[in-house]
Amino acid sequence: MRGDMSLKGEGWAHARRGRRWAQCFYAGIMMALVACCVLAHARTAWAGANVARRSPENAQNGGDRLSALREKIAATTDRKERARLQRTLVDYLIALNRKSEAVTELRSIMRENVADPIALYNTGNALARLGDTDAAIEAYRKAIELRRGKYPRALNNLGVVLLRQERWDQAREALSVALKQEGSRYAEASYNLGRLYWARGATKQAISEWTRALAVQPDHLDAALALARAHASDGNPERGIAVIDAFVARQGPNKALIEARNEILSRKAGTGTKSPETVPGARVEAQTVTPSQPT
Repeated sequence: MRGDMSLKGEGWAHARRGRRWAQCFYAGIMMALVACCVLAHARTAWAGANVARRSPENAQNGGDRLSALREKIAATTDRKERARLQRTLVDYLIALNRKSEAVTELRSIMRENVADPIALYNTGNALARLGDTDAAIEAYRKAIELRRGKYPRALNNLGVVLLRQERWDQAREALSVALKQEGSRYAEASYNLGRLYWARGATKQAISEWTRALAVQPDHLDAALALARAHASDGNPERGIAVIDAFVARQGPNKALIEARNEILSRKAGTGTKSPETVPGARVEAQTVTPSQPT
């Protein structure tokens, strides 16, 4: 009996020592974590102070790089190299948040390249991104004129910026011509034309264009979202859900599509909000084109 008590006493002692060890172990971990947090905070504060100290130096370096780029542009006689350097200068001005200077530079590029449709197209894209719609329209129209009206990409982008200005008839003409020139197999033009019809309340025509866009480009996410919501708005939520399910089966799950599907199901069940369905906005094809690329 005494032996049993002795064994129990030793077991309790071991248990107590084990608990104390565990407490010390976790306390050590907590102290280490606190120390890491303090160190991380100190490093962050030091980094912020260091950046603040260096900001005048960075500004000076930025100015030096801009000056160097402008000198190279002035010195080069190769047209392609000049265009590349000018695009680099504009991109750098945008990165420095000097957008007004970027716009001024782009307008200068447009004046210099009055006979180069590709340069005008690229300049129009950059101006459209910066919100200078009037200058973008001018650039696209000059590019189209130089191609004797046969420039589908420029026509599509012209239609988009005209759409943003609610110049409906001009936008529809530009987009329709772009689509026709590509044998009605131009997904972006179909998508943007659908956006125009949707904005004008022509749901059936919008559905037709977005269906065509998906047939030409099955991975066109914005067209799938727009088509699904248009079907739901037109009183056919089952078709909207079918569009989403088919897209997911082809391309895999997507957060935006899942949210749209849940939204349609909620409205079908009468538990969702009654606000009008929204579709993604019209968009320009903003990829920069080089003279060697097809346009």
